[in-house]
Amino acid sequence: MNIKMMNQGIHFQDKNKYSLGQTFDQGNNQFQFAGVGTDKQNAAMYFYVTKNTIDPLAPLTTVVVTKKTHSSSDFHTQLKQIADDYYVVKLKKSAINNGRLFVKLGSKKDLSGVTSAIDFVLLDLRHPTKVTSLTESVYLKNYLKILRNNTTNRVASLEKKLVQYNHDLQILKTSLARQKDTANLQVGKQKRATEQRMTQTETNIQDKKQDISDTQSAIKVAQNNLQSYEKRYQHYVHH
Repeated sequence: MNIKMMNQGIHFQDKNKYSLGQTFDQGNNQFQFAGVGTDKQNAAMYFYVTKNTIDPLAPLTTVVVTKKTHSSSDFHTQLKQIADDYYVVKLKKSAINNGRLFVKLGSKKDLSGVTSAIDFVLLDLRHPTKVTSLTESVYLKNYLKILRNNTTNRVASLEKKLVQYNHDLQILKTSLARQKDTANLQVGKQKRATEQRMTQTETNIQDKKQDISDTQSAIKVAQNNLQSYEKRYQHYVHH
């Protein structure tokens, strides 16, 4: 996000607005904006850490602002760590009424001198999930939803990769067969060169078979995890 220093503080450009499910970097950490929930008085923004380099001795804190310009003022927020890779920022519902907030997450050291920071992100809060009360159970249910959705996406990504690997393997096998036919027609230096290419192709085939095996194992693990997350999620939905 571009920020221009102005006499009245910081001017935030609106080029990068992050919606549900999108990831953004702040400092050395990468976060996924995982939604916002509201009850009658309060709101809670959910953040999943997709690249976690957080020092456990320096827990995260946050600064949230509502306006495009500010100097050093912000408003009260409560940051709660629900899991090692999941944070909830709780604040007054009135703060999100315009459907947008500028947020910065990091350690206290990261947030010192925050008025000159360049990595606030603009969040799109137009579609909150409404609940009776924002409780620990609500936070945990949302966490399981994130885990379930991300694992579903991982399974799909791995399955797509597996299709590509199988396609690559067929091409390599076809290439090896052609090289064998070519070598049978050649003699001397040409034949030796083709045989060297055959050796490399055979190595590539074995590597590709290993890729396929590893990916099949990863899919199985991810599918098992997905079943577990789904079961736990349904438990929270019905209790």
